[in-house]
Order: sequence, then structure tokens, then C-alpha cells
Amino acid sequence: MNDVLHRLWLWFWHLLPRNPILVRVVHGGSRRSRHLWLRTAYLSALFAVVLLSLIVSVTGQNASLTELAKGASQTFKWASMTQLLLMCFLAPVFTAGAITQERDAQTYNILLSTPLSNAQIVFGSLMSRLYFVIMLLLAGLPIFLMAMVYGGVTSSQILESFALSGSTAILTGALAIFLAMIGVGTRRTIFSFYLMIGLYLLSLYLLGQWAATWLEASPANIAGQRMSWLTPLQPFLALDVALNRIHAPSYGQLADRNALVRYALAYPSAAYVTWTTVTAFLLTMLSMVFARRGAKMGEMTFFGSLAGRLRLQGPGPRLRQPRTVWSNPVAWREAKTRVSGGSFLRWTIILAGVLGSAILFIRRLSGDLSDDEVRFWLAGMIIIQFAIALIIATNTAATSMTKEKESRSMDLLLTTPLTSRYILWGKLRGLVSFAAPLLAAPAGALLAFGLIGLFSKASPPAVGVEVVVQLAVLMIVYTACACVLGLQVSLRSRTNVAAVMYSIGLLILLCAVLSGIGFGIIGSVGGAFGAFFAPFTPFTAIQYLVNPADLFQSKADFLKGATDARVAALVGTALAAALYAFIVWSVYAGLVRGFDMTMRKQSST
Repeated sequence: MNDVLHRLWLWFWHLLPRNPILVRVVHGGSRRSRHLWLRTAYLSALFAVVLLSLIVSVTGQNASLTELAKGASQTFKWASMTQLLLMCFLAPVFTAGAITQERDAQTYNILLSTPLSNAQIVFGSLMSRLYFVIMLLLAGLPIFLMAMVYGGVTSSQILESFALSGSTAILTGALAIFLAMIGVGTRRTIFSFYLMIGLYLLSLYLLGQWAATWLEASPANIAGQRMSWLTPLQPFLALDVALNRIHAPSYGQLADRNALVRYALAYPSAAYVTWTTVTAFLLTMLSMVFARRGAKMGEMTFFGSLAGRLRLQGPGPRLRQPRTVWSNPVAWREAKTRVSGGSFLRWTIILAGVLGSAILFIRRLSGDLSDDEVRFWLAGMIIIQFAIALIIATNTAATSMTKEKESRSMDLLLTTPLTSRYILWGKLRGLVSFAAPLLAAPAGALLAFGLIGLFSKASPPAVGVEVVVQLAVLMIVYTACACVLGLQVSLRSRTNVAAVMYSIGLLILLCAVLSGIGFGIIGSVGGAFGAFFAPFTPFTAIQYLVNPADLFQSKADFLKGATDARVAALVGTALAAALYAFIVWSVYAGLVRGFDMTMRKQSST
């Protein structure tokens, strides 16, 4: 018996604590200054949220214990939401490297030749990436415990908050490892991995705010909102229940449902942690099966062999029609050959946008929606579509140069007579052309509603025809800015993961800062002045050009100043388009000047 226990202990000891992959990554990563600054930024963000929340919630020198307890409760709420949001962003950043790191470094073949078992390879790869995420969670624990000093926060709420964040990180890591092991994960799927996680969280959260998904058995809160049946599937909805912002129904109130559903709806936080943990465990077990399979090494897979036997591809050589190349072959290659990836995801988003616009258009023609409702929903749909388009364009641009370096095709490209100006302009032009179909869907929706307004007798119309041209021009220059930003990061980076992470993070930061400033200025001035300033930031442009009624205090003021606002918006659009075009040209000129020097520095190291 002792011998069996000793063997089990040695097996577990070499599986996790002394796993060579885990030890190597943790020991090497702990010495990097990037991880130090990341931990510092994470704790600084949490501390800043806690400090600001305390300042806003607790005012006065003689605050009562009740006020302190309420302030601590509000502080804990914002800190928990910030922690979960950071985990949803940082966990994919740490774990997505599993998709390409070993393959890009050409070390996976060496790893397979070692005596390491499949379990050691999978668990070592998984835990080496989750280690830093778990350490970030534990580092923030003292900040949350401070809220318990004033009351209003229980230990069970802190435990639920950390369990939701930790289970989300574990599921993300297991999914990344599974994609890497089955051979599906490539450089092009990193962004799809990010985006699908974001779309899942956003779509379920928005559906959870829809009254049609609310449970009648759930008690309504002060605002009249009830718990959605989607709550056990979404961490932010489950966190609302843990923070007592939304009330879950009791187990006895769900007698008409089966036992599993009753438990999930009565205890959504526990249900979310349970299903994510079980799913992560199953994905990890499946990853072991594919760890030493030859699919990722370019060998014939089961489905490939089956297709060959059934001769789905047909006998004989495979031929394709010749294609017409643009005058700039670099631009044609970026835009037409799908080398940047994401074509399926891109067309899925386009079709979803067209379908949503068609539903809105039909409801407007049938008279189910008023002009104000049309403007509200149309602005929201275009903002979502354009935000996704910006992220896709930035991701595509961020990998445009790094993929050339990693595939060694950059060395071949530099031996041609093509100049740096020709290469970079081709890249920029091709990237904008690649993103153009994503902009066509919102532009088409605007055109449809603009034509309705043109032929209707309403004054002002639901959507002005000039708004179509204005937003089309602005979205193109905004997209060009995102592309040149990603191109600049891609030129200076060596790997796809670093380029995507930095460019997407910088884009989100810039959009957040500019949008915050823009909404603040426009909210304070309003009217024609607000319409003039709206085009200078991306999301204020869509919001106020499509829905100019938000610029006025009342509908009467809007009817009175609509004409002046449209003229001011037209002037502001021209100036904003010229400003952003100048920024694009300046960054592009800087890239051309530093192209040769950057390539020489990277080739010498």
C-alpha cells in the first residue's frame, strides 16, 4: 500500500510541481520585466478603482458606519467587475501563446522526442500559462479583504468573485491548449480566439438585459430587472447575482423544472464555476489524446485520408483559373489571397450585420418603429459593426509584417526591386481593401434608411442622405488609421502574438480615451457645436451623426436646430477626415523612412 501511495505521489510530483515545462516557463517568465510591469499595472488598476470608488461613495469626515458599509459595498462591486473584466482580457493574452509559441520556435518536435508523457506536456503547457493569471488573482486578494473592514461585504461574496474570475481563466487556458494540441491553432486563429471569447461574453450579457429572457420566478430589484435564464452561462451576469444587484429565485420556486436546471438557476455562480471547470477538465483530457498525433506535423489526418479514399477532390491535377493581379501586387496579395486570415469570421459578421439591418428596415416600413427608435437602434448596430471592423483591421495589419518575418518571405521580398515605399503602400492599400466589405454593410444600411428619408415628407428625416457619405468617408479614414497603427506595430515586432497584443491594446486604449473626451465635450456643449465636434472621434461620429436628436435637450429644440446641426456636422466631417488622412500619411511617411533601418536591426540580432 505504501509503495502504491509512493508511486502516486511521484506521479503527481512530476506531473505538476516538478513538471519541466512548468518549471522552465515560470522560472524564465518570472525574470522578465514585462511580467513585473503587467502585475504592477493590474494591481494599480484595481487600487485606482477602489480609491476612486471610496472617494465617491464616502464623503464627509463624520461618515456613519452605515455609510461606510454602503461605500465598501459599492467599492467591492466596482473592484469585482474590474477584476473579472481584466481576467477576461488577460487570461487570453497569457494562454493564446499556446497556439503558436512552440510551433513558431520550432521546439514542438524536440518536445515530443523527450520522455515526457502526454499528460506532462498538456498539464505543463496549461499550468505554465495559468500560473501568472492565478498569481495576479492572489495578488489582488488583500485589496478585496480591505473592503471587509467597513462591513457590507461578506467572505462568501469575495469567494464567489474570485471563483468566477478563476474558472473563466481556467476555461480559457484549457480551450487554448486544446486548439494547439489538435493542430487547429495557427497564427491566424489567435485573433479569432480573442474575438469569439469577446463576442460570447458580450452577446450573452446583452441578451441577459432583454426582458424576454428574464425568469418570472426571480424577484425584481429596485429597477424592476429580473435574473435571466442565461445567468449561469455568463460570468458578469452571475457576478451581478453574487453582488446582490440581481436576485436569483429560490430552489423551491422552480418546482416546474428538473433538478439540474433548478440548481443552476437557484445558484448561478456555483453552476458557472462547475460547468466551466468540468469543460476545462474534459478539454484537457481530450488534449492528451492529440498530443502526439501527427495532424499538426503536416501528416495525413483521418478526415484527409477519408476524403482521399472517397476521391472528393477528384483524380488528376488540381487547376484553378488565373487571377488578375492589381498594379501593386503587394496590395492585391493582402486584399485578395486571404493571407491575413479570418475570411469565414469576416463574412459571418457581414451577414449578421446585413440580417440585423434588414430586420430593422422591415420593421420601419411596417410602422412598428418610430424615427427616434430607428435612429437609436441603427446607431447601436453600426457602432458594434464598426468596432468589430476596427479590431479585425488592426489584427490583420498587426500580422501583415510579422507573418512575412516568421515565414522568411520578407527576406525574399527584400531581394526584389520593390522599394520600401512600394511595399508599405501596397500593404496599407491592401489592408484597407480587405476591411472594406466590413464597412459596406453599415454603409448599405445607412443608404437604405437615407433613401426612405429622402422620399418621405418627414422633416427632419429619420436619417439624412448626407450622413451616408459622411460616415462612409469617416469610417474609411478611421480604418486606415487602425491599419497604419497595426502596420507600425507589426514592423517593429518579431512575433504575431506580441504584435496582435500590443496593437489591439493600443487601439482599445486610444478609442477609450478619445471617446471619453469626445462624449464629455459634446455632452457639455450640445447643439450645432456638438455636431461639429462629433466627427473627430469614431464612436461619437456614429452616435451623433446617425442620431442627432441626442445633441438637444428636447425634441422641440431638435426640430428647431436640426438644419444648423446638419451643416455643422458636414463642416466637422470635412475637417476630421482631412485631419485623420494627414495622420495616416505622416505615420506612413515615418514608416517608409525607418523601414530599412528597422529591417537591418532585426536581421542583425
